[in-house]
Amino acid sequence: MEHFISHCPLVEYLTLIHCLPYKPSSVGDPPGSRAHYVKSLSLHGLQKLKQVDVQGIEEIYIDALNLENLRYAARIWDASKLNLSSYKNLRRLSLCFVRRADMWLLERLPKIPFLESLTLKDCSLSERINIPGPQLKFFKLLNCPNLKEVNIDAPNLLSCEYFGKDEPVISFRGISNQLEVNARIHMDHQDVDRLRQFIQNIEPQEVLTSLSLCIIPPYSIIESLATLPGSSSPPTIKHMQLCSFSPRQTQYFPVMNWLLSSCFPETISFSLNYSFNMREFMVYFYEMLMGSKKGECYCFSRGPECWWHGLKVVKITHLERTYENVEDLKAMLNALPFADNYEEEFISFTLEL
Repeated sequence: MEHFISHCPLVEYLTLIHCLPYKPSSVGDPPGSRAHYVKSLSLHGLQKLKQVDVQGIEEIYIDALNLENLRYAARIWDASKLNLSSYKNLRRLSLCFVRRADMWLLERLPKIPFLESLTLKDCSLSERINIPGPQLKFFKLLNCPNLKEVNIDAPNLLSCEYFGKDEPVISFRGISNQLEVNARIHMDHQDVDRLRQFIQNIEPQEVLTSLSLCIIPPYSIIESLATLPGSSSPPTIKHMQLCSFSPRQTQYFPVMNWLLSSCFPETISFSLNYSFNMREFMVYFYEMLMGSKKGECYCFSRGPECWWHGLKVVKITHLERTYENVEDLKAMLNALPFADNYEEEFISFTLEL
């Protein structure tokens, strides 16, 4: 395979996924066994090569001076070696299942001066990582466990995405005024303070105005919300999205109180996916925000007053149409068909103090 590919000097795009070399069925291990997979690959003389996607090869070397886009997925956290003859033209890099990917980056990022997009997915990392990138515009950190601190020095960064179960301190240095931060948090612990802690761990605080937060809480955390006190001054974020979320009616207020005690979102979106069954919760949420159910709030008997009682406007939008009161909201929800095809469809509340 190496000989064949290396003698195709005009190839521009190359994809190799869990390659199995040919062996007669009577020789060696059973077909599909681990021993059959190609473990190493060395490619030379591919001067036209621009894009490579390699998965499941433990050791790889690519001689391609003009390579611009590289996606490498190792076997799940096996020891792996990835080397290029030149990194100077690399623009997009994605690493998946790479063990100690931070050490690989520490050595090679200085050699990639024009890197614009970096994705780390399901990689094992040290607790503290540094991501420098003078030209970096897009950074994704997806499901990399045990992180405690992420330092990003990328003054031209436009988009940062985080998905995980931890709440690391994420620090941005020299941020662009166009930066958008998107976080998807899988709440799988009983600690109800984790949501607010995650938000407060983002530095500097002005980044929060560009933060969009998607929350996936399990039922186990909902059961522990009743004792959570309200808050009069949570951090402000740009957007909150609720999905995979269907509390029982008796949990409506504890859930709402937990969310709004953790942050003040300028907009909140609710999934219309039928399987989540959030329609009654949306109506309750709106009525609470508008004050018609103020007597049900904890602060009514305990104080201090929760911040959302000071809202002047709660605007409802769906498919670019605006609804102005709870009756319009109920009528719109009742008119929607009960189907499970609303994966990308949301109702949004815009909040204004």
